[in-house]
Amino acid sequence: MLPALTFTPKRFAMPRRRLLLAAGGSSMLLGSILTTLLGSPPPSADDAAASATLAQRLSMSTWALAVPTAWLAAPLAEVQNGDSVDLLAVRAGDRPLAVAIAADLRVMSADERSIVFEVDEESATAIASARASGLLIVPLLRSTHLRSASFCTEVPTSLPRPTCSV
Repeated sequence: MLPALTFTPKRFAMPRRRLLLAAGGSSMLLGSILTTLLGSPPPSADDAAASATLAQRLSMSTWALAVPTAWLAAPLAEVQNGDSVDLLAVRAGDRPLAVAIAADLRVMSADERSIVFEVDEESATAIASARASGLLIVPLLRSTHLRSASFCTEVPTSLPRPTCSV
């Protein structure tokens, strides 16, 4: 003869204390999930750019070149990330010379010891050659103001026309 299986309602009943603990834990879990999703704003483009590595912030076919501030003949004051800089090579003496070696370099980072520029291969070669030749490197910070279209019309016709972008 097989034993009789009997179920009692008491066996599957949850004690009231366990039910309260389960409800409290579930509500805390749900509350933490909601505050995580709704509490923090989505990251802005500036935050995303700041968290990207230097290699990720570089444009295609460019390199990062760290120029020590000791190489510069003049200080570059108040330079910030994203600023545009031109570099001149200058030789003093009996036969003075000034040559533009790099134009429109984007500043990737700067501190009191060095400035990291985004350069192409021509600019990198020109900067390294100027330094190896003993020329003084003079930085020029570009203005962020755009040229007006009237600037292009004021150039005399005997001179080559500059390319203007407005």
